[in-house]
Amino acid sequence: MRRSTIILWAMVSLASFYFAYEILFVFPKLATQGEVLFNTVLIGAEILCAMFSIYLYHSVFCATEWKHPRYKGIASMSSVPFVTIQIPTFNEPVRVLAETINACKRQDYPKDRYKIVVADDSTDAMTVKRIHGLCRKKGVVFVHRNHRRGFKAGALNDAEARVEGDVIALLDADDMPEPSFLAHCVEVLMSDSNVAFVQTRNAERNDRTNTITGIGRMIRDLFFGAIMKSKDMRKLGIFCGSGGVIRRRALRQMGGWPEETVTEDIDLSTKLFASGYISKYINPVECRGLLPTTFTGLAGQTFRWAHGTTHTLLLRWRMILRIPSKTRKLEHLLSCSTYVLGPAILAIDLLMVAHLLFRIPIFHMYEPWSIWIFGVGFTLSSFSALLFVQMADEKISMKRLFMYIFAVYGLAVNFTIAAASAFIGRKSAFFRTPRSAGRKDYVKLMGRYWIEALIGLVSLYAGLTSLTNPVYNVQATWVIFFGVGFLTAPILALKYG
Repeated sequence: MRRSTIILWAMVSLASFYFAYEILFVFPKLATQGEVLFNTVLIGAEILCAMFSIYLYHSVFCATEWKHPRYKGIASMSSVPFVTIQIPTFNEPVRVLAETINACKRQDYPKDRYKIVVADDSTDAMTVKRIHGLCRKKGVVFVHRNHRRGFKAGALNDAEARVEGDVIALLDADDMPEPSFLAHCVEVLMSDSNVAFVQTRNAERNDRTNTITGIGRMIRDLFFGAIMKSKDMRKLGIFCGSGGVIRRRALRQMGGWPEETVTEDIDLSTKLFASGYISKYINPVECRGLLPTTFTGLAGQTFRWAHGTTHTLLLRWRMILRIPSKTRKLEHLLSCSTYVLGPAILAIDLLMVAHLLFRIPIFHMYEPWSIWIFGVGFTLSSFSALLFVQMADEKISMKRLFMYIFAVYGLAVNFTIAAASAFIGRKSAFFRTPRSAGRKDYVKLMGRYWIEALIGLVSLYAGLTSLTNPVYNVQATWVIFFGVGFLTAPILALKYG
């Protein structure tokens, strides 16, 4: 049995004991039905958070056991498949797109065995003209449409008529692939006919621009440095929308790129896994893109992820149940449920604030210190996972790490609104991550982040006024921590846009 499996079952057992203790021995101390209902909602939110904490810890231990595929080189292949590199664009800066196309032309892959297709959805006439001129100059196929039906997925589907070969590589307009990108991906893809797609580790080339790009780097490090390695051990690494290759036959079997959600990547991954296909993940950095430099850009990007992923869960839950193996079903279900963490974090904070302001009893008041320490350990899962990833990459930045932790709390409202929108069936437009910062409109920014500011200020007030009370000081400390996190959103928005 793997060490990661032993750790997993140990954490599940400890968490089960913890919550069983709360329910069986602490809940009877609550006096009224209202208090029981209040605490039931609180413990339900904490159970959700604990599930994802266990998932993170397990991913870290899996990452220590994960083995990278060995490359033999495309020369060892009996035939080299033809590849079409697709680059979807929407009002992209021509300079950024030119860098991507140039990097594509430097691939260590036979030049007569791949082509580049730009699938353009730009609405600005001058941008369309410039991109068309760039493609003509670089010898790249240019496909433009005058509508945005299906957004990115629709653009890729509409450009399918210009695709050649058995393999499609997908890159965002700001992705600069390494020269080895195609060769490594195609070799791994063709090693097993059951592999539908290969995803590479995406990195960034502007992570030192400011605090926002540092937070973006932390998000990618956690996902690609731990979670994707863990998922790959069960052949469940998801396609991430860029920096990967997909088997054209498998894509056609799924009816092309799904246009029902704004996260066509995890949607397609779900459909492929349910059909019996598997995936592979390769870890050396094969693509470097641009991270959002504004908090509003980061919030917009994560809103799309949260809405699209939750929408996929609602649309494809029956397909998820068809994925072979119970553990693989459960893992992909957790992947598609990730952004439910937003409502859980928000609920915990609001309930704790109500506890402090109105002196509503909660089960934490009756816990021994040993139980509190256990709960804190679960709460620090993101911190521990990120610390591991940074140590593995030998690039430790405590400032970035703490800013990431606070930013996650600051984005909880954003996740909640996105997940709620998906649940009630409200459609979301595809958000294109801005490549640079624009002029800041402070009134508009405060209008967008007033909820986070209000929750943060009320949380700080509740925590600070209860901090000296020995009955409430531990809970007050946590509420202060939450308050700082929620205030992170408006503060970063006002500073960086």
